[in-house]
Order: sequence, then structure tokens, then C-alpha cells
Amino acid sequence: MRSRRGLPFHRLHAGVTYAMAGLGLVALTRGDQVSSLGSGLLLVGYVASIWLGSSRPRAPVELARRVSFWNGLVIAAVLLQIARFFFFGASLLTLAFEVAGGLQIAKLFNRNAARDHQQIQALAFLHLIGATVLTTGLDYAAIFLGFVVLTPWMLALTHMRSEIERHYGGAPSADDPPAEQRRRAEVITRVLRSRRIAGPGFLLGTAALAIPLFGVTAAFFLLVPRVGMGFLSFGEGAGQTVAGFGSNVSLGDFGVIRNDPTVVLRVTPGAMGADPPESRSFRLRGTAFDQYDGRAWARTDLPHRRLRRDPDDVYTLTPGSSERDASEHYDIVLDPLDEKVVFTLPGTLGLTVPARVVGGIDEPRRLIRGLGDEVRYTDADGLPLRYRVLSDGTRRPASDSSMEEAERARFLQLPPHVERIAALAARIGGEGDDRDRARRLEAWLRDSDELEYTLSQPDTRGRDPLEVFLFEAKQGHCEYFSTALAVMLRTGGIPSRNVTGFVGGRLNPFGGYYSIRQGDAHSWVEAWLDGQWVTLDPTPPARGEMAAADGMLTELQAFLDAMRMRWARDVVGYDLRDQVVGLRRLFRFLRSLRSDESSSSMAPENGQSASARGSDSALWWLVPVGLFGLVLGWWTFRGRRGGAGRARRRIEPGVVALYRRLDRRLRELGHARPHSRTPAEHLAALRESGDLEGMDTIEEVTRAYLDVRFGGRDLPPEDVARLRKALSTSIRSRTQFEKRRDG
Repeated sequence: MRSRRGLPFHRLHAGVTYAMAGLGLVALTRGDQVSSLGSGLLLVGYVASIWLGSSRPRAPVELARRVSFWNGLVIAAVLLQIARFFFFGASLLTLAFEVAGGLQIAKLFNRNAARDHQQIQALAFLHLIGATVLTTGLDYAAIFLGFVVLTPWMLALTHMRSEIERHYGGAPSADDPPAEQRRRAEVITRVLRSRRIAGPGFLLGTAALAIPLFGVTAAFFLLVPRVGMGFLSFGEGAGQTVAGFGSNVSLGDFGVIRNDPTVVLRVTPGAMGADPPESRSFRLRGTAFDQYDGRAWARTDLPHRRLRRDPDDVYTLTPGSSERDASEHYDIVLDPLDEKVVFTLPGTLGLTVPARVVGGIDEPRRLIRGLGDEVRYTDADGLPLRYRVLSDGTRRPASDSSMEEAERARFLQLPPHVERIAALAARIGGEGDDRDRARRLEAWLRDSDELEYTLSQPDTRGRDPLEVFLFEAKQGHCEYFSTALAVMLRTGGIPSRNVTGFVGGRLNPFGGYYSIRQGDAHSWVEAWLDGQWVTLDPTPPARGEMAAADGMLTELQAFLDAMRMRWARDVVGYDLRDQVVGLRRLFRFLRSLRSDESSSSMAPENGQSASARGSDSALWWLVPVGLFGLVLGWWTFRGRRGGAGRARRRIEPGVVALYRRLDRRLRELGHARPHSRTPAEHLAALRESGDLEGMDTIEEVTRAYLDVRFGGRDLPPEDVARLRKALSTSIRSRTQFEKRRDG
């Protein structure tokens, strides 16, 4: 009775082919090179090819028509891309990626033979190479893992299909009569529908090949010297766009991103504690603006000053301070942004930023500082920036310059027609020194019931947005509140500047850091009071209630972000420095093992050394890992033997004995079949030698065995008996027969 275990071979092969092609297309469209329209068309073509394409062999006439149609379609697509390049200025890389994806879709529609599946695999691999160059995210790791698992399946199944086609005479040829073409196509189609060729045991055993592949890859990754970031980071890359950190910002740019959960910063305090709070309000300062024209803030374009490293590798921001003066430190990981701002915390004394490895040499990062006290880096490489903030814990922003007359004038600049706002500021600020008046203005904006925080934009209709906010709408978001305070301070003769950055921080329990999201972007004010810049935040507390919502996917997003950071740190950011550190740790571990063996007889049983305890701990890790490897190897071997045994039991014993009898007879005649040669290959070699009589019987026995083994057919007992008799009577060597006759 025919076994129903496993999928038909053609469906299994098509499923693996589509999985690999799909991974390649996903890799190709992960970056920004392929447009949304192009990605959508590729998806439609991919899905449509599942039903409209076919993997069955076709007659040459039908195949020629399909190939001609698709060749014409591909040529038309290439011509269209050329026109887009010359007449519409489309990116050459985008056009090339879209053509590469289109070629894959064309092959999926025409997967008629083993060679077509091989070409699909090659195209998918090229797509993976494109993703290797253009993406460095965690999603690339998942795609690469999928390729590692699918590649052994794809290679094995495609080779098996190629052998099936070759055994049954190859694909139909145009030189054959139409009847022969149809017969050959039908035979191959019937064999491909067999459920006996590959089953679960085959797939598990083949997937196990990924284990040594991972081992070899890991060894190359850890041991082969690398002199820079390699091809995983080329150019500066495209950073995230976050409003408020460029050279200017229009009133109204903030608020619209309050619900964006995308993580841009990760802060790890030096003292996290055993039970850190779920949220902390970090104030991360980014950019300061000094010029306001009534609608937008801008930064005065003045020369920047390059920061120098001191002997302790600290970029000092506060003159006269050193690393010893810092009472707090925070490790920060900053995702690439369009504006290369280095965010600092209150009381920042200095920064430590690891050097980049370029050409095998440490190259210090290039940091610059503007007159607004913002810090930027100019040597972006498309990777997250990792740095440490050294702080003395005070609330004052760092400043290394006194307020000169020209500078004071910059921070008192006002747009025309602010008389109404100046009168309101004078009434609310009242009398007293600058600090008292500033605090009254801040408290009125933040705590009074006259103004309301909202994410919606006030309708200015071409009028002064600040007057609409203060006297008509009386509601707005953080940028309106900060702008109102800065202008009101300036009308009272108090220098001020508008500052943008982030305020927030939610604990990521998987990564052990606090996440700062795009929705935490904020705007506040710094005022010059008592000879220093003082932070004032006039935005009402209701802002915190409108932060990025915590939905059902919050924990999943936190887990993925932690994985993404480990990927960026341990894989993408792995360079020569990390390699040297890793090798040193390995050598220390090996020395600890040797020292443990040599000192075990001299050390007291209850007084182990630190190195011995360390080696014992390492050995406790090695034992379960080794046991797991042994169990996995035994299970894989057992699965292969069990699968082979089941396959042998499914073959009729008479046919197996018949082919073994043929093998013995051929060995007696000096034509033994090598172990590395398949029955089909041995049949071809015997036919080519021309040294045997009874080739018809040899061919019939061989084909009967292969049909039963791979084609799911049964051989009647009378045919088995007939062939057994023919083996002993009709097969003989022509050379030996002629020698006996001549003798």
C-alpha cells in the first residue's frame, strides 16, 4: 500500500524555493532603496506566481511561448528603468534593486526545471548580499538565519530534482516527437508527485548541517582580523528624522510626534540599583536657538569650536573640571539621526566617546561645540553612537563663556510688534529681580488654568502664532509654551534661548537601560540668571499624560529593541578592539584551566583560588553544552538511520534483492559499482563501455529499482521472477566470451 507520509516532492521543493525567494525579496526591500510602490508590485507578483506559475515540466513549444513572453516583459521593464534614470532622475541603485526583484518574479513564474530553481536560489543570494551592504539592523540577522537554515534544504532538493530529470532522460527536447515529449513530461511529473523521496527525517537531518556552518562562521567572525567596520557600514547611512534639531524649526513642529514609540536613545545610569524604577525623567539637551522672527526659531551661523580630549580621554565641556569631579555618569547609545547632535544631561562636565577603528588604527571621534552649547559629531558612520556623560549632578547647563554685550544682544533679539506680549509679561512678572520675575512667568504658563496643553495645532490663519496661542486659542504644545516664555523674558530684558531635546525614560527590563522615544521630544527655555544659564520648563504637567501610549505590544517592542542593541553592539559594531579583548579573555580562560590542574593537588579542598573557582564555573557551563551537542548529534544520526530504515522498508524486498543480485553479477564480470556512483550513473557507464551483453536486462532492473524507490510504483511478483532468471542467463562479458571462443 502506498505510504502517505510527507509532502509530495514537488510541493516540498516549491515551498522551500518560495521561502528562500521571499527572504531574498524581503532583504532587498528592507532599506529605503526600493519605493513603496515597487515593494507593493513585487509582493503582488510574488503572490500571483504561486497560483499562476507552475513547477511541472512543460513541452518545448509551450515552454518557448512562456519564455518569450517573460523575456519581452523583462526587456520592457529594463527599458522603463533606463527611461526613469535619464528623464526622471531616479536613483540608479533603486532602479537596479527593482530590476533584481523583477527578475526573481519572472523566474518564479517559470520554475519548470531544476536549473530554474538553481537560478532562483542564486538571485535570492544576490538579494541577501544587497541587504548586507545596505542594512545593519536586527531584521537582517533574522533574514540571514533563515538563509542558513534554508540553504541546505534548497541545495539538496534541487540536486535531487536534477537527478530525477536526468534519470528519466532530462527535460523534454524539441528534437523528440510530440508523443515522446508528452511521455517524458508525464513521467517526470508523476515522479515529482511522490511522497517517498523526502520526508521529515530528511528535512531535520539536512537542517542539522546548519550547526557546523554556524560554527565555521563564528570562528571566522571571531578570529579573522578586521581593520575597520567592514562592509556592514558604508557611508553615513540614513538616520531617523526628528523635528527640532536642525538649523531652524518653525513654530508648530512639535507635538505631532508625541505618540511615536520609536526608540532613539538608551540611557544606562552608573548606579542602576537592584530594583530600578520603571520610569525616570531624564532631561537630554540637544540644540539651542537664539533667533526668533515671529514664526520660526533659528541658530546664528557662527564658527564652531572643536573639542579636545584631555590625557584621560575626556572631552571637557566645563573649563577646569576633570573626570574626578564627576559624581554621576550615564552610558548612552544614540541611534543615527539626520542631525548629528550629542545629547547631554544637566551638569555635564565632559564626555568620553570610544575611538573608531579605521584601517586598524584608533581614530578619535571629532566633536564640535557651538555657541549655544550644543555638541555635535562630524564623523558619522551610520551606526549608533556610544558615549558616556560625566556629570556633577547639578541642574545648571555647562557654559564656558561669560555674557558679553554682543552675545547678550543676540539673546535679547525680538521680532516686531510684540507690544501686547510685552504688556502681558510685565503684568505677570511684576517687580523684583530677574530670577523672581522669570519664576513668576514660568509658573503662570505652567500652572495657571488659563492655558491648556494639547497636541493639536492652533489655527493661526496667517497671523502671529504666539498671539493666537496666548490671547485666543489658549492651548498648544510644548513649543508654544517655551516660545512664549522666551519672548516674555526677552521683553523684560532677560536673555533667553529656546532649547530642544528629550524628557522622559522608561525602563527596558530586557536590556537594563532606559528608553527615550521620539514621543519624548520636548522644548524648554534656558535663561541667563545670576551669571549662568538656568533651565526653565513652562510646559504644564499634562504633557506627561499624553506621552506615547503603552499598548499590548510594549513588552514585545522592548524585547526587540534590546535584541537590536545587542546585535548592533556585538555583531555590527564588532571591530578589532573587541576582537583583541575577546582573544585575551579566551587566553585567560585557558590559563585558568591549566592553573587549576597544576594547583589542585596543593590547594586545600575548602580554599579554592579565584582562578580555580572561575574555571569550575566555566566547566559547569561546558558540561551542559557538551551534553546538548551529544544528544543533538545522536538524535540527528538516529533520525537519519530511522528515515533510511523506513525508506528501505517501504521498498519491496524482492526488488531490493533483485538489484543486489545485479550488483553481485556485475562485480563477478569486473564491472563493480563504486559506492560513490548512483545506479543511474552506473547504468550510463556500462552502456558507454559496450563490454556487456544483456544491457536491456540491466537497464530494466535498474529502472524498476529506481521506479519503486523514488517513483512510488510497485513491481508485480511475476516480473521480479522473470528478471531474476534473466540476470543469470543473459548478462555476460563480451570480452570474456570472445576469449573463450578464440581459445
